[in-house]
Order: sequence, then C-alpha cells, then structure tokens
Amino acid sequence: MEESINKKNYKLINIVTLYENEDEVLTYAVEFSKQLMVDKLCLIIVVNKQSKRDFDDFENALRNLNINYFIYKPNNNLGYLNGLLFGYKSYRNKHSIPQWVVMSNTDLKFKDSHFFETFLTTKYEDNVWNVGPSIYSEKNNTYENPYLIKRYSVKGLNRRIFIFQRPKIAHYYYKLSLLKNKLTKKKKIESRYVYSLHGSFFIIRGEFAELLKNKKFNSLMYGEELYISEILRNYRKKSYYDSQLEIVHEGSTVTNKLDIEKKSKYHVESLRFLKDEFY
Repeated sequence: MEESINKKNYKLINIVTLYENEDEVLTYAVEFSKQLMVDKLCLIIVVNKQSKRDFDDFENALRNLNINYFIYKPNNNLGYLNGLLFGYKSYRNKHSIPQWVVMSNTDLKFKDSHFFETFLTTKYEDNVWNVGPSIYSEKNNTYENPYLIKRYSVKGLNRRIFIFQRPKIAHYYYKLSLLKNKLTKKKKIESRYVYSLHGSFFIIRGEFAELLKNKKFNSLMYGEELYISEILRNYRKKSYYDSQLEIVHEGSTVTNKLDIEKKSKYHVESLRFLKDEFY
C-alpha cells in the first residue's frame, strides 16, 4: 500500500518486523484482520530481510485482507527494536502521532476479537506509558507477563553478563530458566504496575514513541524490555500489566534459528549497553 494513497491517521498502529518469515507475518495479519475496530487500526511491516520467494505474492495476500497497512524496507537488517522504531519513524514522516503504538512479534494469536476494542476503551492513568497483556506460552504452558516486577541490580546484570560470555553455561542457564518458569508462572496474576513487560508484545503511548524514535538500541536483539523500562524510569513513567487483555505466544520462530553462540553474543552486547547507559 502506497502512503500517498492513504492519508488516514489511526488511533493505534501495530508495528512488526519481517525476517524471512512471510508466512508467519501473513498469519498474524489474518489474526489482526479479525479484530473489531480494525478500521481504526493500522499494521506496519518492516522488512529486515525477505526470503527468496516472490514478495509480490505476500503483498497480494495482504491486499486481500482488507486491512490498513504499510510496508517499509530499510537497507539492511536493523534487528528487532531498531526495526520497530524504523517503522514508527517511517510512518510519522506522513502521519500524525497515534494515540498508541503496539510493538510486537508475529508468532502470536489474540485470545478473542475484542482485544483492541477492550484496550482502546480502557482508561489508563496518564503516567502509564507502557501497557502489556497477559501472554500465555502454548509451548511451555506458562505466562510470560509480567517480565520483571523489580529492577535488576548491578550484581544481577554482571552475573548475566558472566553467564552469556560462556555459551556452554548459557545453554544450561536457558534450561534452568525454562524449568523455573514452568514451576512458578503457571497461573495468570492480577493486573498491577511492574518494572518491565515482555518484549514480544507491548503497547506504548504515542508521546513515548516520539521520545524513542531518535534513539538507538545498541544490539540486534534481546534486552529490549529492560531498555524500555529504564527510559520510562528516567521519565518517571510507569508500565502496567493488564490481565484483562490476553494473547497466546506460539514460540520465537526467528530467534529459534540462532545457535547458542549467536544468542549469547547478542545477550552480552545488550546487557553491557544497558549497564553502561543506565547503571
């Protein structure tokens, strides 16, 4: 969809990245199309990397969904958060500030067609700049939100840097974390203010997106949740976990393609950046 054709401004935009996963992004777009109030929403797709298939087929399928969307193509793979912010900046070149901005993965399903309607008709405190839903992991039978109730200490960050500098140790750390979550996160908790929300799906106010758009996260992926939380903390704004909203997380299909060495490398990069920037 060309931007020159569609000058409409939207109450909420949902930005996602595409990295050789056109089928998954299209499945998410189908989910998006089933939402009530979809005419007030817009899907933004940032193409970090196309697969070798014919991209025209993907675009034709999107057109047939009858949703509002734009596709933006940077010159290289910007990573997760920087890709999302590129999408926001590109949208803002020709459109006014939206009320809310969803930044999300595409390996997700909405529990019902009322998700965005419920969100947009809920009144949040003015100092709430980040809202996250209940996120149920089908694969692990656990809930992924809230991500963190309290902020990491410097000691906690250093411990994680130490672990991820050693991929063999990081491998077992992943397994232990998964086991811990299965034991402690089986039940959905009640709505509350939190330090950090899960990065697979979060909703920020337009004014917060304006603050973020000219910043750069110094890692390709991982640690985005902490980065968002630290900036909010500096501005004395809050993150709110809203249990009335629910999505299902089917699994990190893009990150699953990475081996433990690559994952560890990106973790170390992001944690070092966060430590230098905010601690």
